[in-house]
Amino acid sequence: MIKYQLFIIAILFGACQTPTRESIRELEGEAQGSTYHIKYIAHTDENFKPAIDSILQVIDISMSTYRPDSAISKINEGNETVVVDPHFRKVFEASRQIWQQSGGLFDPTVGVLVNAWGFGKQKIDEASLPTEEQIATLKNYVGFEKVTLTDDNHIEKAYPQILFDFNAIAQGYTSDVVAAFLDSRGIENYLVEIAGEMYLKGRNTIENKPWTIGVENPIKPLDDRELVATIQFTNQGLATSGNYRKVWTDANGRKYVHSINPLTGKATQSDVLSATVVHPSTMFADGYATMFMVMGLERSKAFLKQHSDLAVLLVYTDEKNQEQIFKTKPFEKLMVH
Repeated sequence: MIKYQLFIIAILFGACQTPTRESIRELEGEAQGSTYHIKYIAHTDENFKPAIDSILQVIDISMSTYRPDSAISKINEGNETVVVDPHFRKVFEASRQIWQQSGGLFDPTVGVLVNAWGFGKQKIDEASLPTEEQIATLKNYVGFEKVTLTDDNHIEKAYPQILFDFNAIAQGYTSDVVAAFLDSRGIENYLVEIAGEMYLKGRNTIENKPWTIGVENPIKPLDDRELVATIQFTNQGLATSGNYRKVWTDANGRKYVHSINPLTGKATQSDVLSATVVHPSTMFADGYATMFMVMGLERSKAFLKQHSDLAVLLVYTDEKNQEQIFKTKPFEKLMVH
């Protein structure tokens, strides 16, 4: 699932706005195949960038499928001696919980299907898409019930061909870890954004107002950006999933995006164009947002009826090919009117 970044409103400050005792610091760099941006209210001159870059490096070495030396890459290659770290375990356990709640529609063992449909590191053309027979074979190597994380931190797989892919949840987790680091250094007001997934705490004390986040319409072009919601919150994470500005139109003019369904093994058409979730854990917000993309609108509504505490906004297309917005009551309470 392609992640996209949110529009951050009114949090840039000129030098003339910086008080002598408090200042806003901005850090940025590359992380997990994308970028990160961090803003925090500082009371000292301490530079946190080296420590944060070190944290990002450690998580990459654990769970980046783009690094051949990472634990997850070695496990995918069949190395049974790998001892996973606490980062891997936390993401694994959260993934299992969401997998169970989703009825299998969220599944980080979907790696073989991600590759087969050309959503992985190597792109493929239409002629190379998997056949029904190939899909049936690949489905044998998908299913979180087929993997185990042992007490001594080893992964056991029912089939060596099973491939892990934590991209749908790891970036949210990383935002939580960086936020926890800032907490440990006594920072009380900050915004952490890693590859579009955010954790916010406190407020903008420089201008004495809350952090404000704008959620973009996923199908509007970059030169014609449109916000579908403006929200304010604190001490929570936010994640948005969607094939951002990669929306297909069928012969009847219906807009849809492709999401891999782990149960069918196919890249299915989803009427949900984007899903935004606000949650105390950015990791869970990230996983749930991806889950809603695979579920589609009606299943997502049914899930949210049973989990009425979730703050969620879905952008979808109706039967008349019109863009519509569904939002839960907890999400509405965050909106700036």
